[in-house]
Amino acid sequence: MKLTNFILVACVALILSMHMHSSEGATDEDVERLFQEKVKKGNSKIRPLKNQSEIVDVEMTLFMVAILDVNEVQQSVEATIWMKVRWKNELLVWDPNDYGNLTLIYPPEENIWKPDLAISNGYNELTPVGIDFVLLKSCHNGQTLWTPGQKVHFLCKIDVSKFPFDTQTCFMEFFNWAGTKEETSLKYRELEFELPNGYVAYPNSEWTVIERRSVKDSQNEYEMIRVTVVLKRKSLSLVLTVLLPVILLVFLNVFVFLLPTESGEKLSFSVTVLLSQAVFLSFISGLMPQTSDTISGLSIYISAQLVLSSLYVLITCCTLRIYHRDTNKCPLPRWFLKILCLPIHSDNCVYPVKENDGKLETTADRVTGSHISLRLDRICFWFFLVIVFLMTAIFLMDGIYC
Repeated sequence: MKLTNFILVACVALILSMHMHSSEGATDEDVERLFQEKVKKGNSKIRPLKNQSEIVDVEMTLFMVAILDVNEVQQSVEATIWMKVRWKNELLVWDPNDYGNLTLIYPPEENIWKPDLAISNGYNELTPVGIDFVLLKSCHNGQTLWTPGQKVHFLCKIDVSKFPFDTQTCFMEFFNWAGTKEETSLKYRELEFELPNGYVAYPNSEWTVIERRSVKDSQNEYEMIRVTVVLKRKSLSLVLTVLLPVILLVFLNVFVFLLPTESGEKLSFSVTVLLSQAVFLSFISGLMPQTSDTISGLSIYISAQLVLSSLYVLITCCTLRIYHRDTNKCPLPRWFLKILCLPIHSDNCVYPVKENDGKLETTADRVTGSHISLRLDRICFWFFLVIVFLMTAIFLMDGIYC
């Protein structure tokens, strides 16, 4: 009986001791033993497959922290990103029960293979992603997670034809620099959660990300993941500081034809507005790319208004000359008066020469230069006002709705 009780107590104690050992966490000795037996034997140059003829499946996810700068002149975009890159390392698999239920470690990069991801359309140079900061996590089943993060500077063809209502489509093209598509297969996984501001964590003051999509390109020797980012310019500031003054100057310039000739300020007024438009054109040209395949609609609009402004100066000079012209000595041609819709009625009566020795007086002879210049100003005002209104409406509709 005593022997039976002793055996029963011993079995219970053994079961409890085994249960207590399995519930304990891993010690530093377990971690050190795992590193000595598994991790330090690894080689970063050996692909993580037992069968080296197979393909390593690499899955990546991109997180955009912020859009730092969109440079229209250099045609480049600068952003801060971080990524999640996953793959299975068949050479680093262990049983947690052998190492104190240890399921996760942080191995050094020199002992673990990782893909050499790089951006093919980098602006400065082609450097691997995350070369300055490497953080690796390995699970007991071989699943490995790499979370590189850095500031990237990549090329983007800027289309300024709709400036300042433009939308730019840029992309980052990732590829595994050290492996072909027969060695490494890249896949992209969409975000697992929604960022606070949609597609970026911190919004930009000038640009907003309205869309992001990805596509895989395996036509070349290297598989590439193209992550496309659609940026829309926040145009309110430019509308208030650039576009609104330009439009005001354009319409203000037409009112030179309503300025009385007697004031003596018509010519100086038109020349001043002409110079102001030239200054705005040079300012906007500095914002545009120096070698661009497209021309800004705003630049075309201001250039057209600059031509009209030069025409205003020319018409003003002609109007001033007509105003000071003595029509009695130098009458204007009848066809010119007909264009201005001035009444011209000749006296068709026949008089003897002795009763009408001088030239017959007609309505055209009684029209003075001031009358002609006033009529010319009125016609030019309404004509150019309609032209300017149509040009402005077409420019705004093409930029906002197209």
